[in-house]
Amino acid sequence: MPDSPHPDCAGDAIDLMTAWLDSPDGPPDLLQARLTRLIQGHPEGNLAGAVTLIMGMIYLCASLLVLRGHETGITTRQTLRDLGLEYAQH
Repeated sequence: MPDSPHPDCAGDAIDLMTAWLDSPDGPPDLLQARLTRLIQGHPEGNLAGAVTLIMGMIYLCASLLVLRGHETGITTRQTLRDLGLEYAQH
């Protein structure tokens, strides 16, 4: 998202998703370790670490929705609706 400001918390979300990408179907050890480090390593405590990570994940998800919209012409609302329908069926 070249024209929008990048919040500091986005880096933590990208860090977490990178750990997931390293082993998406494998044992969750690396992902759990990274998640623990991001939450417990926050200088303001675990709650602040969790909130920071959640805000980063929201920013990352929104960025990906917008990018998808630019690439496909499908609105972000339609993408969320489609995902909601897919998950409701399972």
